[in-house]
Amino acid sequence: MASARIRIDLLGPVTVTVDGAPLSVDTRKAVALLAWLAVTRRPVARETLAGLLWPEADGADAKGALRRTLSVLRTGLGDAGLDIDRASVGLREADVDVDAWRFAAGLATVRGHDHQAGSGTCAACLAHLEAAAALDRGGFMAGFTLRDAEPFDEWQTAETEAYRRDLSSVLERLARGQLAAGAWELATAAARRWLTLDPLHEPAHRTLMEALARAGEPAAAIAQYRACIRILDRELGVAPLLETTELADAIRAGTVGVVLAPAAERAVLPDIGPAVPPARPLQAPLVGRDRELAELGRALDRVGGTGRLIAVTGEPGIGKTRLLAAAADLVAARGGAVLTARAWAGEASIAFSVVAELVRAALRLEGAPDWIAAMDPEQRRDLARLVPLPGGAVTAPDPAGGTGPVGADPFGRIRLFGALLALLDQAAASGSAPGALVIDDLHLADPASLELVGYLARRLPDHPLGLLLAWRPDDHGAAATDPVLDAARSLGLATELALGRLTPDATAELARLLDPAHPRLTAAVAESEGLPLYLVEAMASSAPEALPGGVQVLLRSRVATVSEVARQVLAAAAVIGRSFEPSLVRAASGRSDEETVAALDELIGRGIVRETVEAAGGGDLRIEFTHGRLRDVVYDDLSLVRRRLLHGRVADALHEAQGRSDPVTAWSRIAHHEGLAGRAVAAAEAHARAGAGARSVFANAVAREHLEAALALGHPDAVALHDALGDVLMLLGDYEGARMHLETAAALAGPAEQAALEHRIGLLHVRRGDWPRADGHLVAALAADPAPGLRSRILADRAAVADRSGEPEEAAGRAAEALALALDAGDAVGVVRARGLMGILARHAGDLVAAQRALETALADLAAAEAAHEAGPEAWSVRVALENSLALTLADAGDREAALVHATAALARCERLGDRHHQAALENNLADLLHAAGRPVEAMAHLTRAVTLFAEVGGRPGELEPEIWKLVEW
Repeated sequence: MASARIRIDLLGPVTVTVDGAPLSVDTRKAVALLAWLAVTRRPVARETLAGLLWPEADGADAKGALRRTLSVLRTGLGDAGLDIDRASVGLREADVDVDAWRFAAGLATVRGHDHQAGSGTCAACLAHLEAAAALDRGGFMAGFTLRDAEPFDEWQTAETEAYRRDLSSVLERLARGQLAAGAWELATAAARRWLTLDPLHEPAHRTLMEALARAGEPAAAIAQYRACIRILDRELGVAPLLETTELADAIRAGTVGVVLAPAAERAVLPDIGPAVPPARPLQAPLVGRDRELAELGRALDRVGGTGRLIAVTGEPGIGKTRLLAAAADLVAARGGAVLTARAWAGEASIAFSVVAELVRAALRLEGAPDWIAAMDPEQRRDLARLVPLPGGAVTAPDPAGGTGPVGADPFGRIRLFGALLALLDQAAASGSAPGALVIDDLHLADPASLELVGYLARRLPDHPLGLLLAWRPDDHGAAATDPVLDAARSLGLATELALGRLTPDATAELARLLDPAHPRLTAAVAESEGLPLYLVEAMASSAPEALPGGVQVLLRSRVATVSEVARQVLAAAAVIGRSFEPSLVRAASGRSDEETVAALDELIGRGIVRETVEAAGGGDLRIEFTHGRLRDVVYDDLSLVRRRLLHGRVADALHEAQGRSDPVTAWSRIAHHEGLAGRAVAAAEAHARAGAGARSVFANAVAREHLEAALALGHPDAVALHDALGDVLMLLGDYEGARMHLETAAALAGPAEQAALEHRIGLLHVRRGDWPRADGHLVAALAADPAPGLRSRILADRAAVADRSGEPEEAAGRAAEALALALDAGDAVGVVRARGLMGILARHAGDLVAAQRALETALADLAAAEAAHEAGPEAWSVRVALENSLALTLADAGDREAALVHATAALARCERLGDRHHQAALENNLADLLHAAGRPVEAMAHLTRAVTLFAEVGGRPGELEPEIWKLVEW
């Protein structure tokens, strides 16, 4: 290469010389083209080069620009360097010398030299490494950029990272080789350069420490150790590894250990002291529960034509999880499919987190792809809101966008619940015997999942499966599980098992089964006081000495002897707070892939964490703590500073994985971790997106929490948040809160948004029966010049207000005007709403024939609009109102059976929409119809629910609003 006319240097600022003189060209793209050809080292098609350097130009213009650039290069390079023909362009290597070629050749020579074990790097290889390291002048193409060629920029970024890795390998080999050869100063220089590339790499710190110590500079070596501590604490929030600390101790003592082998050559974990036998997982034989297990079997025997709920309750550590596992084994032994899920502390803000776990379990069953393919497309689309479906063909819009069919439909709960039950039914029926849904720690579940479980409990007569649930009745907020149990009780389909502590004989038997030779067997039995968890932990401990009382101390003993890397990975896992993906805990812990895998292997071996069934089922690998309280102990022992740092890292990792996560849970998890990391701005945005996600799956209570959190953290789009909170609180029945947020939104909003906001405030007052205020806001909405479709709806609502205010003629005139305007605007649902209102007015006037005709016509028109995809999201609530009014009309006409059909349909739809006030009215109407039909028991059940719901709706606590209880139709 010495005689080459052209020299291209890429390992630093780019330079090109021709016969020793700098190449003179008037475009950076000529230099970029030479760099590409030098790295690829092969002829490249003209079309490829044109697309690489001129991606925004069309084909002809890009090819023309390439021809001009090649002409410039020919002029600058003379007759050497380039091989150009009609199809391709390449470098004539005989005429060219490229520093990147020499660097790669030197590294390849070293890698290809088979050194004998323990002999280190030979002198010849050291020479190659020194030559390669000398070629670096600051990084690949340092400082070179193109402003308008994104494909080239992406290629340059990838090559820069590849070169950084190769240079790191060169410097590592060089530093270790010089250290082994006794060239302390050269080793120090190489180690410093190596550390510059990756300041967090502990092996580089250790190599530099040793080189300095052997060069007679122990103070500098200890200073380097302290620098290592500072940077690891600042960037990762972790302490150095044990081997780094031991090296520092050896330097202080004047004795330096042997040279450390490269990480790639180490096949074992760092020495962490005497070997500790793996502790057994937190699992125990089922002892002392014969009566409960027999009762479980009898309850499962009754699952056939109907389903059955089996509730296992008791204090923490009493064995609820173990009994659920035995019940699941019993179902599986009979041939039934079992879907398991668990609620986790800290995840109550993640909508449908427990239900999504059940769905993922169902999708792992054999035949699941066929079930999904056979489902209705709408049901598949609804399921895709929660979890990715097999094949990835059906996806849901991003709920954070709020503009797609999912985000815009506040009433799709009817479809979502229907899709979930269809899938769970299919899964439970997939075996040769009835299957079961098993949910542990239900008291920790998010409100949306609790609502779905309660919904299923009320429908157990139609769903032949076992619903096996466990919760702590004495936990704060555990009353949230009461409606689930009450629903099954009222149907006579509940089996309740309240677990007590083990008897002394059973406790002793359990201890003997765990370890009959344990040195503390008798003491552990006495200390446990019949609590299985305490006994299992005491027997799992390898320490023969007496342990202080308390399960937390026992759990701490499980993690006290793990290695430093495993401790760091364990801390990151505890911050994640539930079962976790290995990639997420790796990112949070800051350790390398190899270190994380080794740490997880260690923790699994010690029974602290375990792989979940998803791995065995062919799904994504996940890890979980063997017991939730192990996680609590690790988390509680972290300092606040460490927690914040780790929560921030988890949030960052979740952001990066956003495209691979389901949209419902992703932003909720990000919001949780951003908040605990103390990053208020990022937390506010994440809460806002999480609120939108919760609304898209109709988890109104969860949406409220997230939206309020976003406001409290100062999210900039206050109008949208107040507006969304107004809608959510209206559905939840918090009318005073809804009014406050809607009024605030109206005060902050611009003129274009005023009509819609005034309309919604008016509807809020309609619900409260405050007719003058309602009409005042509706008039203000009309004055804000709304579009024709919105104007028609406002007029229809003014007609309803006039009717309720005792002005039938005014009401009829407004309804007719609303109908005409909706027809002119082509607003299908507006037409239906106006005709339905005319049916209500006819019923109030005593013309039942006209009322029935108008309402049936409206329902038929609505069905046609939905079939033609002309109905918006409000169609669901309009259908509920029409079904209710038709039921009342048929009852007035004496057709009670037909009335019951429509009333039941209206209630079923409304129940899944999450609108508490309208549901209360429908429960009350159905109670009246059932009472008149001579069915008092059913009537009383509906009346009880109506009273409960009405009591939850209104304004300030303790403030009676009689009109709320008078709602019958709307």
